[in-house]
Amino acid sequence: MLRTLLVAMFVLLVVRTASAEDCATSSVGFRVAHFGHTAVALWYPTTTPAVLHAYSPRFSGMAAVDAPPGTACRTSVPLVVFSHGFTGCGMQSIALTEELARHGYVVAAPDHADALFCHVDPEALGPSSPVARPSFARAETWSDTTFADRRDDIEATIDGLLADRDFHDVIDAQSIGAMGHSLGGYTVVGMAGGWASWRDSRIRTVLALSPYVRPFEVHHTLQGIHVPLMYQGGTLDVGITPFLQGPNGAYRQANPPAFFVELRNAGHLAWVNCGGARTTEACLAAKLNIGLINKYGIAFFDAYLKHKTEPVLKEKDPALAAYDFKPE
Repeated sequence: MLRTLLVAMFVLLVVRTASAEDCATSSVGFRVAHFGHTAVALWYPTTTPAVLHAYSPRFSGMAAVDAPPGTACRTSVPLVVFSHGFTGCGMQSIALTEELARHGYVVAAPDHADALFCHVDPEALGPSSPVARPSFARAETWSDTTFADRRDDIEATIDGLLADRDFHDVIDAQSIGAMGHSLGGYTVVGMAGGWASWRDSRIRTVLALSPYVRPFEVHHTLQGIHVPLMYQGGTLDVGITPFLQGPNGAYRQANPPAFFVELRNAGHLAWVNCGGARTTEACLAAKLNIGLINKYGIAFFDAYLKHKTEPVLKEKDPALAAYDFKPE
């Protein structure tokens, strides 16, 4: 009798584990939503089979357009909001955003007011007037008013999704993360506490991809961040990564848990859609660094939003130029 009970418990554990894995590797849905005046690209788990979808004439992926969100195991999933770089757009890093959704996340990428070279909404024409550009070389002139519209876009996106009838039951409101590239990194680091007035306590973890963090360094505010933080940089990213490194760099100032990933032969645009690779699958196959970005980024979110044990975060992949972490 006892043996039968133990076998039954083991089978149940295996089934539950398999179900969790099935939910973590989902088909990807895609749609464009509007929250206020902000256009937002959404990738999310769905039970609808994905097909080849042209996001633009130059890049395609596997997605079920306008499919209903949801997973086979009917559990809620984390939300990750993505902030693009200066003059980029919410569609600039599809090999990251689509792949993250495939691993069981709702991913929301708004177009900020400075979006210029691409757009979430194909009918968008870009800024109606030139966007004020502060001096990136004079970080001391930046304050919590600088690009505050970007913070507002992220807030509106989170608020809109949590209230949306299709997504409010799908998203785990206690498991919200943020990631951003370049000026998007500035945005999400600011919302993690880089600017005290920007802090959003709903954001539980931040992935900063070649982030512009000099304003927080010169104003000595990085110690105000108390959520798990991962910085990613590159050996050819000469304008950003040196400010993440070293005894006085942003990574050394980070409260634990914190992580630093440095990619080999990667410049500032290593996190943007692959040049000659025209699909997500081809991008991942052709670009080793894209795979490493996803490997460590997804493991990071899995650890702190899904509370999974992630051995990846405790070891340096030989393909990386450098890797460091500060445990809790």
